[in-house]
Amino acid sequence: MDKSQKEREYFISGIRNLFSLCEKRGAPCFSSFLAEEQRAEIEPLAKKLAREGFNILFWGGYPDAQRVMLGVFPDYIPPEPEEFPIAAYTAVFNGDFRTIEHRDVLGTLMGQQIRRETIGDIVVQPGKAVIFAEERVERVLATQIDRIGRTGITMEKGFEPFRVEQQYSEIKGTLSSLRLDAAVALCAGTAREKASLLIASGLCSLNHTEEKDQSKRLAEGDILTIRGKGKFRLAVIGGLTKKGRTAVTFLKYL
Repeated sequence: MDKSQKEREYFISGIRNLFSLCEKRGAPCFSSFLAEEQRAEIEPLAKKLAREGFNILFWGGYPDAQRVMLGVFPDYIPPEPEEFPIAAYTAVFNGDFRTIEHRDVLGTLMGQQIRRETIGDIVVQPGKAVIFAEERVERVLATQIDRIGRTGITMEKGFEPFRVEQQYSEIKGTLSSLRLDAAVALCAGTAREKASLLIASGLCSLNHTEEKDQSKRLAEGDILTIRGKGKFRLAVIGGLTKKGRTAVTFLKYL
């Protein structure tokens, strides 16, 4: 068994243990923050286990969060977002913030020895960044961070309601078929043979789940992730060209 397989089994075991612990305590139990692909992997299992007498809820501190916790509740306790051990802090920039990005905020948090799985979404807005994190690292956020990069910040508990508007760039082209390898080649800007290698190497995910079947057909709305290249949504499947190719439009997440 290789390292990645061991890590996956440990991860799945941890999700199962949440249900066992919830049953034993008769109280809600929560996972750490899950990336989108982790949620996609365990959601079918969580729904199956929930049928044995539990309620579940995925929540990341605000609607449509990308990184979320799984909350497992006894069936007699309604799952409520307020029960999740999530703290939200707003870092207000005191100076020139034009160059501050998501990675700058995350790098600062990692520099405080905060583990990645204890951090949820980081939403950078004009003049500030909202950070969602497990309550157990709240003290670090509140007392030990006064700069992000070269910019001084003031950390305030809570956040003002916001709306995240995802930015995209368009990729238009034609495909000989709606196969995964053809789509990867278009989105990655590479040859079909190189796209096949990316897929075989486990570097491509479809709807947040690793996919190695090169002939897998895509449908409108599917999310394609290519490690090192980005995330793409198949927005439009058009008609056939004179050469029998299918016109498509992908939206690349920015």
